[in-house]
Amino acid sequence: MTTTSTLTNLREVGGPGLQDARAHTVYRANTERVGADAYPTGLSAVVDLRRDDEVARVPHPLATTDGYRLVPLFDPSTVESGARAVQLEEQYVDWLERHRTGIAAAFRAIARADGDVLVCCSAGKDRTGVVSGLLARLWGASLETVGVDYAASAVGLADRFAAERAVSTDPEATAVAQRCVPETMTTVVRYVESRWGSVGAYLRWTGLTDAEIASL
Repeated sequence: MTTTSTLTNLREVGGPGLQDARAHTVYRANTERVGADAYPTGLSAVVDLRRDDEVARVPHPLATTDGYRLVPLFDPSTVESGARAVQLEEQYVDWLERHRTGIAAAFRAIARADGDVLVCCSAGKDRTGVVSGLLARLWGASLETVGVDYAASAVGLADRFAAERAVSTDPEATAVAQRCVPETMTTVVRYVESRWGSVGAYLRWTGLTDAEIASL
C-alpha cells in the first residue's frame, strides 16, 4: 500500500490560537496510510472514532502506541442516522442522541489523557468535526470560530473529495456528504444550546461527570 508523509486535514481543535493558554493540545485529523512522523510528537492519547471495518481497511499508523484508543462514535446497535436526517447538520444533530454513548466515550477518553491528544476518524470532518466543534465551544470558542474550524476541512480534503466525485454513482448524495461550510457546525452547536442549555449540560446528559468535564 502507498504511504505518504503528510496528513492533509491535521490541525489543532478550534484553529490557531484557541488553545494557546492550555497546558495540553488537542489535535484533529483524518486517517491515512502515513508514517508516524506525520503526527505531532509526544501524543499521550490517540482517540480513533472509526468503526471496526474502517480500522481493518486502514489500520491507524499509531495503533501500536501505548496511548491508542479505538472509541467508535457510532453505536453498532443502531443505524448511523435516522431516515429523516438528510442534510449533514440533520445527521449530526441526530447523532447527538442516537450515538450519545460513543460521544460520551470519546470525551471521556480526552478527559482522561494526561498530555496532548489526537482525535481522528476517516476524513477528520464528520465524527471528528462534531467532537471538535463541541469541545471548542466548551472551551469558550465563538460560534464563528467553531464554524471556521469545521469548514477548514474543505481545503484539507480537496483532493480526497475530487477523487470521490470522480467515481461516485450518486452525485447528489456525494455532494451532501462533502458539504463543508461553517453553518453546518454552528447549526449543531445552536441546537445543543437550545436543547440542553450548553455543551457542558449536554455532556452531563450523556453521562460525563462534573470532574470529567472539568478535566476537559
